[in-house]
Amino acid sequence: MMDLPPLSHQALFAAVRSADAAAVRALLADAEASGTSAALAAAQTDAGETALYVAAEAGSEEVVRLLLPLYDFETATVRSRLDLDAFHVAAKQGHAGVVKEFLERWPALCSVCDSSNTSPLYSAAVKDHLDVVTAILDTDDSCIRIVRKNGKTSLHTAARIGYHRIVKELIERDPGIVPIRDRKGQTALHMAVKAMDLAEKVPYGESKMEIMEWLSEAGAKNARNVGKIDETSELRRTVSDIKHNVQAQLDENRKTNKRVTGIAKELRKLHREAVQNTINSVTMVATLIASIAFVSIFNLPGQYYQDTTSGEDIGEAKIAKLTGFRVFCLLNATALFISLAVVVVQITLVAWETGAQKQVIKIVNKLMWCACLSTCAAFVSLAYVVVGPQHAWMAFTISAIGGPIMIGTLLFLAYLLLRPRFKFGEDRQRRIKRASGSKSFSWSLHDRLSDLEAFSDHEKRIYAL
Repeated sequence: MMDLPPLSHQALFAAVRSADAAAVRALLADAEASGTSAALAAAQTDAGETALYVAAEAGSEEVVRLLLPLYDFETATVRSRLDLDAFHVAAKQGHAGVVKEFLERWPALCSVCDSSNTSPLYSAAVKDHLDVVTAILDTDDSCIRIVRKNGKTSLHTAARIGYHRIVKELIERDPGIVPIRDRKGQTALHMAVKAMDLAEKVPYGESKMEIMEWLSEAGAKNARNVGKIDETSELRRTVSDIKHNVQAQLDENRKTNKRVTGIAKELRKLHREAVQNTINSVTMVATLIASIAFVSIFNLPGQYYQDTTSGEDIGEAKIAKLTGFRVFCLLNATALFISLAVVVVQITLVAWETGAQKQVIKIVNKLMWCACLSTCAAFVSLAYVVVGPQHAWMAFTISAIGGPIMIGTLLFLAYLLLRPRFKFGEDRQRRIKRASGSKSFSWSLHDRLSDLEAFSDHEKRIYAL
């Protein structure tokens, strides 16, 4: 099939919808000259409608007459997404002139049905389009016996609705369709009786009252009330719907509760692992600081006196009388003992709960801060001794570099520790969210959701102990 010129099929559909026969004629002439008539005829809209379908639905006889030569039987019976072809939709809309144009070209269209086996005759009959019904029957009266998947003929539905002209026309054409039964065993007479109050036509008396009472107990309705809302049934249906909705919501809440519980467990597990990793790291660092502090006291610059000729005690440090060494010795000992204390605490105390572990870590971390500060200060004090008075500027430089680094680090950590204590707005917003939540959720579910929000908040920021 040849490709269509750009926008040619859109122009054709626009002309067909506006019933502009002159524009349609010009477009068809251009398509014939370019050899794209077949492609133009097969073009469909997003709803699966061909140009012939659009013209038939609109009832434009002249446009249909122009388009019919482009189509063969196969393309003319292409269905739209509504499961109707062009002839079927024309019959359903009651466009008798368009129907006759189709029948003159393809009489077999009378027997083409949709997926529910509904014939064009049936669609026209249930809409009370007598002229269309007559045109179809004049062409092929055998289609009167086509039954839908539910077993009903066009006579069944016409009798049920009360279209007297259609019923009369159908029976006159083929009286043999009257006894045809649907899948429920109902004839057209049964369907006609459904629209009447035959019990009221019984002569007045005790038998009439009994019959009407029996019918009422069985759930029969007066014909004038058929189709109207039954308050009792409507109330029962409403209660049933509410019950099902509540049950569905409870099931959904149960599933949500289960998912939230699982997520909360996973998050708590991650927190426990993080706390345990922190404990292991602190223990390792404390051991390292203690080892460094212990070794550094026995590896001093200048070493020790080895004999008594100098007038000093054997083993005394040569820099023992210097103030820098004395400061170093005190700070180094402080770092050593604090680190040893941390190691003893870590290997002795066993906290099973995450909260208790956090409390231990908070205390241990502060001790490690002191140990690190003592180690740094000991290094700086000994630096004054090592560089000597002539190069004291080097010691000052070391102090100027190391001091701000350590002080800035500790201030930043202190900020992280103190920040949550002054965030009163977050707790208030969390209470507002909890109060404004859906009343259908349980309070325990709200608590879990709040915990999840807290966990989520912690994931977005640095967590310090």
